[in-house]
Amino acid sequence: MPECKIFCVLVAYQPNIAHLQHVLARIAEHTPHVILVDNTPDQQTAIAVREGVQCITLGKNMGIAAAQNIGIRQALNQGAEIIWLSDQDTVYPDHFLNAMLKALGTCQAQGITLAALAPAYFDTHKGTVQAFVRHAPFTQFFRPQPGLHPVSHAIASGTLIPRQALQTIGLMQESLFIDWVDLEWCWRANNQYGYQTVCTGDVVITHTMGDASVQFFGKKVSIRPPLRHYYMVRNAIHLALHSRSATLSIRCEIFAKALAWTLIFPLITTSHKPQHLQATLTGLWDGLRNRMGPRTLI
Repeated sequence: MPECKIFCVLVAYQPNIAHLQHVLARIAEHTPHVILVDNTPDQQTAIAVREGVQCITLGKNMGIAAAQNIGIRQALNQGAEIIWLSDQDTVYPDHFLNAMLKALGTCQAQGITLAALAPAYFDTHKGTVQAFVRHAPFTQFFRPQPGLHPVSHAIASGTLIPRQALQTIGLMQESLFIDWVDLEWCWRANNQYGYQTVCTGDVVITHTMGDASVQFFGKKVSIRPPLRHYYMVRNAIHLALHSRSATLSIRCEIFAKALAWTLIFPLITTSHKPQHLQATLTGLWDGLRNRMGPRTLI
């Protein structure tokens, strides 16, 4: 058991209960401090969580950013030195936390002002370990290798964030609701506060990204429901036009990507193409006029 006080903050939304119990059991092997923040509207998840897990039932879907912030605040109030963020669909290897703490110690020994330390992840839909990402000045993908690698951003699940970083950088941007939340925080950490996000190629978690994947020009692209495609487009436009978290080059890049996604997502989805097109067009319009927060599509 690690000496420092590590809290795992796991956000759930309409989870598969059996799988959630498995994920919680694996996490409990690493730390006794687990906070589950439940975004599920029907409030059934709390009944099935394992003993010892602090369950915060929100009673409605407040979005992943707000749920993470609620859990993070509670963990910090209880003396957490490190926050471990997790999704409900991430499974961790036996050596996860010990290996991550070893990498964290190396970061400290090298004098890195650390925002977050993240593992590599195996995407169950794509069937591969996903690339790390850096900006130089535009997005570059590179294959995970052993050791530590400075990156521009990482997905939230499996990430360790020191207490000091959160106190300096601040919490997640709740107006995004979902999608781009982890990227915005990492970009803000680096570009506004000089904190570095680092990935380690020595740890690989298993994670499910999206609902499925399809082939598009030789690449596997994750497919999500129409409302998620709405948030992906809207939040990209917001970050490109109305935020200063990212550099100018990246803001230009994600603006162009959002315009492309507006047509690509409806094109490649396997069903309900009109709903996907309505969602992406609405996301484009809301992003342009900076309409943020939760959204219901009719």
